[in-house]
Amino acid sequence: MFGLYDTDGILRFTCRDREACMAYVELFDLESDGCSLMPIPEPAVLGFRSQSRSRLARSSN
Repeated sequence: MFGLYDTDGILRFTCRDREACMAYVELFDLESDGCSLMPIPEPAVLGFRSQSRSRLARSSN
């Protein structure tokens, strides 16, 4: 995954491939010298616990 940042450090666009980011630069007529293309790590999917389990534990007291 890639992120396209402008000169102010603001994230302008994210995508899965470099070509899509460059197409964004061309589409909006941005200067490629004024942008930074940085790799972004894939987000980790965290599991969650059901709250019903914790409610049952509390109500059994």
